[in-house]
Amino acid sequence: MKFKIPFLKNFSFFLLFTLIIVSCNEDFNTVGYDLISTNDFETNKVKLPVFSFQNEFISDVQVDGLTFQQLGEIDIPNIGRSSAYIASQLSIIPTEFFGLYSPEDELGDEDNVKAIEENEQVISAYLEIPFITNTRDQDGDGVIDSLDADPEDPTSDTDGDTISDALETQNGSNPLSNDTDGDGILDDTDTDNTGYQPENRTYAIDSVFGNRNASFNLKVDELTYYLNSLDPNNNFESQQAFYSSRDFYEEGFVGENLFDEAIQLDFEEIRINFTEDDPETDIDETTQVETRRSPRIRVPLDTAFFQRRFIDMEGSDSLTTASLFQKYMRGIYVRMENPSEDLYMLLNFASANIAVTYEYNQYNDNDTPDDTTDFSIDRFERSFLLSPGITVNHLENSSINPEISQTIAQTNGSNKIFVKGGMGLLSSFELLGKSSDGSASTKLEELRENDWLVNEANLVFYVDSTSVENWTPGDLIADRLYLYNKRDTAPLLDYFTDNTVSAERNKGKLVHGGILEYQNGKPYRYKFKITQHINNLIRKDSTNVILGLAASANIDDITTRKARLNSGSEEILYPASAILNPLSTVLIGSHPSAGFEHLKLELEVIYTDFQIN
Repeated sequence: MKFKIPFLKNFSFFLLFTLIIVSCNEDFNTVGYDLISTNDFETNKVKLPVFSFQNEFISDVQVDGLTFQQLGEIDIPNIGRSSAYIASQLSIIPTEFFGLYSPEDELGDEDNVKAIEENEQVISAYLEIPFITNTRDQDGDGVIDSLDADPEDPTSDTDGDTISDALETQNGSNPLSNDTDGDGILDDTDTDNTGYQPENRTYAIDSVFGNRNASFNLKVDELTYYLNSLDPNNNFESQQAFYSSRDFYEEGFVGENLFDEAIQLDFEEIRINFTEDDPETDIDETTQVETRRSPRIRVPLDTAFFQRRFIDMEGSDSLTTASLFQKYMRGIYVRMENPSEDLYMLLNFASANIAVTYEYNQYNDNDTPDDTTDFSIDRFERSFLLSPGITVNHLENSSINPEISQTIAQTNGSNKIFVKGGMGLLSSFELLGKSSDGSASTKLEELRENDWLVNEANLVFYVDSTSVENWTPGDLIADRLYLYNKRDTAPLLDYFTDNTVSAERNKGKLVHGGILEYQNGKPYRYKFKITQHINNLIRKDSTNVILGLAASANIDDITTRKARLNSGSEEILYPASAILNPLSTVLIGSHPSAGFEHLKLELEVIYTDFQIN
């Protein structure tokens, strides 16, 4: 006969959290268990069924308002080929004229001798798209964490010259080189490193996949499609949603070509020197850096285009308001073509711009305003910026692995689970069994009838070893997965109760998990702790919802976007962070093939059973 003893439960709960160590990587460990084991309760571990099924590819996903934009072409292992292109609206600070005076004043003002014909002429136009960079330096020693021998110790010596990183930074030498100025004299004895510029910054480049040294044609075209922020299908009363299936290039919404050349990526800091030397100083300013910019794509655009579309339109209404300008100059379309090898990147397009520089005539009285015979007309420079407005991606999947269709067709539980971000793959999981045959409900009722306190519950996904047979460090694989409630695309309770944070994107929520683990140097598993979720199912009669799994680009981002499935026009919600992660992984499902039964997807529960025999 079973008796419920509330006091004993509470007391035992306290003892368990004080004395029992659980959740070792592979096995349950009961340190101190012999001290509290009685006839009143016992602690056990059980594996419970999970039913997995592979859903279809996302055929269309909402891509406006995302943090980053994707560009490139790459083969995703075990999935197929992915490609991405960028369409962006442009914005300008409204202006009525360029230079100093309006076109009317340039025609002549007898009361102002300085109002002259300015003859503005565009001399350069550059598109700049920054990479996602990381300069995190948690110990403050001047060496970013990704390059630091010990990111948590400022006394570490990364370059091995016996001088600590922090001291080298303080002294103006290079903590990443034992010979800062390259003169052959090592830093521990060199007393003169004046050739080194300590203000130069080193960056870690994030989210560039494939061969970083690949060459490719970068094509920048005028976009002639109007990216309206308001939805014309709803009487312009709501925000317009833009989807990944729209290919404005193939639809013919391109105008003049602004750039089309073969390039390679450059990950060095961009340093722009002063254009003129100050004759009053002893230093040649043209050798000095005026502007430093983080690594980025930086290409020259057709100056004649900007002369015609901007300078020559001086004084027109099209330049005077943001709305009129965006109808006049719709935007740009950025495309990668013919890469020598696979290359795919996430770009910080929100910080992109087109910098247009022009020259113009300016009256110069040479500091003798009363002597009109001493005046001159000189050429001066000014610049203006075009910034991105609405920006969207066109995403494509091609050359799809036929095994995915076979897995989708499995109705009695999948042997594998294919997970892919971007315009990705959906997968679903039913804890405790299959809802359609009633097995999940039966198992849940059994658990509720038991007098269990769940100490820990883990959902463990093992990587399909056949998918990583030839895997080597650096090969593409999703390093973080996101587990969510498919009913409303929200995280589980365990996500919210996990307060672990990280300054690095996608590294927080360490307790809840979902981070790729390795065994013998190869991808091995992803483990999610879902204790709170299971306790709610058993003890609070919560709904046993279907769970979804996605590759995550930022575990802190739980926002969603609209998406559509291949099977029809059904609209669902899809994690936004999944759109920004093009990578994939292949996992063992609930009904594995022969030889993989020991890696079967199951729910591992460590519990205390309160009972008196």
